[in-house]
Amino acid sequence: MSIRHKPSVQDRLVDMIIESGLDTGAPLPAEPELMRVLGVSRNSVREALKGLQALGIVDIRHGYGTFIGEAQLRALAPGLLFHTRLAVRRADHRALHDIVEVRALLEGGLIRRAALELSEDDLGRLDAELAALAADGAEARAGHDRRFHELLYESLGNAMVLQLIGLFWDAYRELEHEVGKPQTDHDQVVRQHRRVVDALRAREPEAAAAAIAAHFADVQSRIDRLG
Repeated sequence: MSIRHKPSVQDRLVDMIIESGLDTGAPLPAEPELMRVLGVSRNSVREALKGLQALGIVDIRHGYGTFIGEAQLRALAPGLLFHTRLAVRRADHRALHDIVEVRALLEGGLIRRAALELSEDDLGRLDAELAALAADGAEARAGHDRRFHELLYESLGNAMVLQLIGLFWDAYRELEHEVGKPQTDHDQVVRQHRRVVDALRAREPEAAAAAIAAHFADVQSRIDRLG
């Protein structure tokens, strides 16, 4: 017979939040009320709230109270970065390769939809970001590159995808500092991005998917050359 474990204070607090129907940004009851409802000590409530803050479930604003946090996946970032840094420390550049592969899978799955749904205004914003990527200096290029990829999917309305892309982007950039930035031909990168926009403007889903796949394959090949 299986033994059911007693829910932790943190688990009970999560259940209470869900059952209360509170929305993002809404304040939680004050500590005394949480102590009363959960039947636990002040210290237990505070430890549970700290744990939920680390997960992005609540936002503790000292002097103001505790609120329902934004639905952020950024709480995954420290663990992802830790394990990939361990691999890098062993001179395993596969960690960078894997991060790019995940991004390629995410973006490859949505780019076909983007080819059918992006508006002319969306495409105009992509054109402007691409022009900035081509013209600005090296220090600004990473920001324009990131923003370009966000704009590909921003209007599709999937906030979780944007968070995941940002999560893996940040981890990749952080690891570049440890293993060395792969050598890149900036003009080639700009041309790759232009092919993506051209396919989107032509409303050709398969061509867009092929263009984004080629872009990421090039990034992965540059990582492989790191050794």
